[in-house]
Amino acid sequence: MRIAVETIKEHLKLTPLKKRGDYSMFESDIDEYTEFLHKNAAAHERHHVSSTHFLVDKRDNSIIAYMSLVNDNVALTVDEKVLAGLPEIPFSTLPAMKIGKLSVDKAAKEKYSGIGSFMINLATVIAYSIDEEQGSACRFITIDADVENNPTVVDFYIKNGFVPNEKVNNKNRITISMRKDIFTG
Repeated sequence: MRIAVETIKEHLKLTPLKKRGDYSMFESDIDEYTEFLHKNAAAHERHHVSSTHFLVDKRDNSIIAYMSLVNDNVALTVDEKVLAGLPEIPFSTLPAMKIGKLSVDKAAKEKYSGIGSFMINLATVIAYSIDEEQGSACRFITIDADVENNPTVVDFYIKNGFVPNEKVNNKNRITISMRKDIFTG
């Protein structure tokens, strides 16, 4: 039986890639995500393209998961703006923070449950901090749900408060663009 990650949260910390030494032991069950971390994440940091954060177990310094965050915007239809309570906003796109990559270590996935949702909660705190404390507007978290590598991932994101973006989705995509309003959902 897996342990709910919420029950060990006092043993967890979020550590930026630039403050983490070795992360070569991290292995996702999706090769593309392991490869991104090992071959691209550090270069993306150096060039200010994305910022990668590790969820680390302080007891043994193991990496449980990682996420890469980038600034983004989201295009909403008129109906989507109304549903978000923003009908008077004249802009066609609104500020967001994107979770570019989110991956859980294979071994951690076998040991713990709820890691992905925990990471989304941490991303929500970061997005809220950007808006409330850093002086830059951020209304949404966006993701591109990777249905090519995980056909059920849309259900996971819906469970975590995301909705599909009507304006950018079409049937030929290998990802589904989704958003979460950090103030209402």
